[in-house]
Amino acid sequence: MTPAPVQDWVAIIESLDDALLTVDAGLALTFANEAASELFGHSRTLTPGTPLAAIVHPDDWILDLVEATHTGGLRRARREDTLHRRGRDPLAVLASASVLRDATHRPNGAVVLLQDVSPLRELGGRAAELARLSHLETLVAGLAHEIKNPLSGMRGAAQLLADRTAPGPRLGECSRIIIEEIDRLNGLLGQLLDLTGPPRLDVAAVNIHEVLDHVLAIESTGPRPDLRVRRAFDPSLPPVPGDGARLTQLLLNLIRNATEASPERGEIAVTTRLETSFRSSARSRGRHLAIEVADQGTGVSPQDTDRIFEPFFTTKRTGTGLGLAVARRIVADHGGTLRVRPAQPHGSVFVVTLPLERNGDDF
Repeated sequence: MTPAPVQDWVAIIESLDDALLTVDAGLALTFANEAASELFGHSRTLTPGTPLAAIVHPDDWILDLVEATHTGGLRRARREDTLHRRGRDPLAVLASASVLRDATHRPNGAVVLLQDVSPLRELGGRAAELARLSHLETLVAGLAHEIKNPLSGMRGAAQLLADRTAPGPRLGECSRIIIEEIDRLNGLLGQLLDLTGPPRLDVAAVNIHEVLDHVLAIESTGPRPDLRVRRAFDPSLPPVPGDGARLTQLLLNLIRNATEASPERGEIAVTTRLETSFRSSARSRGRHLAIEVADQGTGVSPQDTDRIFEPFFTTKRTGTGLGLAVARRIVADHGGTLRVRPAQPHGSVFVVTLPLERNGDDF
C-alpha cells in the first residue's frame, strides 16, 4: 500500500475534530490544526515559533504534561482537566502528550492532542443525579413504610381509648402502646437526621478503648448474656480526633449488629490496631486507627456487601435498616472508612478506620 502524500496527511489532521499541536525540542509551537485554533480561541497566537507556555497559560498543567514526555522519560502522558479560555467558558478536556521523533527516531519534540469531554461530564452528572433521585425514592418509600406501622398501632389504641366502656387495665395498655410507638417514631426520625443532616461534630481527643469499654458494658446488660466478648486492644494507640458521642453511637450500632447476628453462645471479637497507609488518596494516606468487630453469624452474601449500608435495607426480621447507614455516615464525617468482609470460618467482620491526624495535625 502506497503511503499518502504529505499534503494528504495535513488535510487529514486539519479535518480532525480534536485539537492537535506539535512543539519542537524547545517547546515552541511548530503546528496547530484548525480545531486547536477554535479550541483556544482566535485571539490566541497559534503561529509557529510561539512558546507553548504562552499558548496554554494559565493552564500550566498542559505544559507539565508535555514536559513529562519531553524531559521526564514518559512515552505518553494523559490527564483530564479544565481548559480556561480567554473570553469564553472553561472547557473540560482530555489532554494527551506523546514524544515526537525525527527520521532517525530520536526525540525532537512532542505532540499534544486535546479532546472536548464536557458532553461526557454532563452525561456523568445526569447519571449521578438520577442515582441520587433513585436513592431518595428508596429513602422516602422506606420512611413511609416505617412510619405507617406505628401509626396503625397508635390509631387502634386511640380507638380503644375512645371507648368509654373499656376496662381500666385495657386503657393502661393502650396508653403504653401509644407512648412506645411515639418513642419508636422519634427514634426513627433521629436516625434520619443523623443520616441526612450536615455533620455535627464536637471534635476532641478521644480514647477509643474507653468508648469501647463503655459500649460493651451497655451491651452486657442486654438480652444476650450468653455471648462471649474477646478483646484484642492495642494499648499503645494514641487518642483519635473525633466526637466522643458520635463514635459511641457508631460502635454501639456495630456491636449491637454483631450481637443480633451471633448464634447462641457465640463470640464477638473486638480488635484495635494501628494502620499506616501510603496510598495516594488524601482520605487513605497517613496513620489510621483501625477497629474490627467480628461475629460468628451467617455472614453477608456477596450481592449484599454494598447494599447493607443503604438506608432501610436489612436482612433481619426486625429493625429499620438504618443502623449501618448511620454508622457509615458517622465514619465518613470523621474522614474514615467502613467496610465489611467475611470472617473465618463464618460470620462477618466490620472494619472501621479513623485518621489519627485532622487537618494535618496530630491530636
